[in-house]
Amino acid sequence: MRVHVLGSGGREHAIGWAFSQQGYEVHFYPGNAGTKRDGVNHPYEGEKTIKSIPEEDLILPGSEEFLVEGVANWKSNVFGPIKEVARLEGSKVYAKFFMKKYGIRTARFEIAETPEELREKIKKFSSPYVVKADGLARGKGVLILETEEEAVEKGSKLIEGSLIKGVSGPVVLDEYIPGEELSAMAIVNGRNFVLLPFVRDYKRLLTGNKGPNTGGMGSWGPVDISPDTVSKIEELFDKTLWGVEKEGYIYRGFLYLGLMLYNGDPYILEYNVRLGDPETEVIVTLNPEAFVNTVLEGYRGGRMEAISPKGFAVDVVLASRGYPDAPEKGKEITLPEEGLIFFAGVSEKDGKLVTAGGRVLHCMGTGSTKEEARKDAYELVKKVHFEGKMYREDIAL
Repeated sequence: MRVHVLGSGGREHAIGWAFSQQGYEVHFYPGNAGTKRDGVNHPYEGEKTIKSIPEEDLILPGSEEFLVEGVANWKSNVFGPIKEVARLEGSKVYAKFFMKKYGIRTARFEIAETPEELREKIKKFSSPYVVKADGLARGKGVLILETEEEAVEKGSKLIEGSLIKGVSGPVVLDEYIPGEELSAMAIVNGRNFVLLPFVRDYKRLLTGNKGPNTGGMGSWGPVDISPDTVSKIEELFDKTLWGVEKEGYIYRGFLYLGLMLYNGDPYILEYNVRLGDPETEVIVTLNPEAFVNTVLEGYRGGRMEAISPKGFAVDVVLASRGYPDAPEKGKEITLPEEGLIFFAGVSEKDGKLVTAGGRVLHCMGTGSTKEEARKDAYELVKKVHFEGKMYREDIAL
């Protein structure tokens, strides 16, 4: 069996790396300059590409666009939900009504379809204001704003399509929940699921949790969660999968709950129908063999075992100057001979590696303690060079 990974970021590189470490032949669509170190890159041509992959092979969509587009509707050997279920990520409005319908704990919310509706409904909330784009926005669709005036102004631009390129339509107004953010992910087949190690993600661009929201500037794991909270998180997964079944569908693939822990209770901030990025990089590094075996058991409908982490892992993201709005590109990258690095926004030009996106590289550190893993990651960070290199200095502190 060969493994076909759809996507071009650090998450896809990490998934492919884990399978290649276990001796599998890995193909990436389209991949990047780093993925070809662990497999073969191919152009991605939508349905034509998917239908050309043999039935005996495994297809793993990395990012949500593929699933929302419907890759799992085209071929049975895709390990991911069909597009009707992928709406849980593809539409935040759909996801909120789904949670309300099935009694799943989430923040109080309102939907605004016009700027006028937004001005009226924002008065039901207090600062800070949370405004979310309905559709996919590549990690930029959640705004946390201090004043009502700013929430109305930016929310209106989001509705009209002038704030984020290619994003328009209704917005979700969420009640702000203070607390600790947590990424909870599971491998799912029907109503059966197994939780992956818990990982903490850092969304803000700058050290000290400042600056704009990004796709994620780093992560670490495993995060120790009390048995009582784990039980409540499992209940959220169970209710979600029950709801999917009640809607007439079967969930297969990865399911991600973006959670806020408040007074011991987990609230769902968002659904993702794939693995998180940069959380995946940490999970596969903790135990690549167990990750691969559990994915294969989930895909085949076998008995899934919980992954036992081997020590700790820390991921520090190196980003281009100007990220997330206008990242610089084309800056030459020099890398050390040793160290585990997953490639994201990297391409090749005249035989040299150059920056090609916002998040460029994921510098991985491991150790028997979180502190050791953190030190390992930051030592690697110092050995990587490109003009305009940006990173947070407080990952895993």
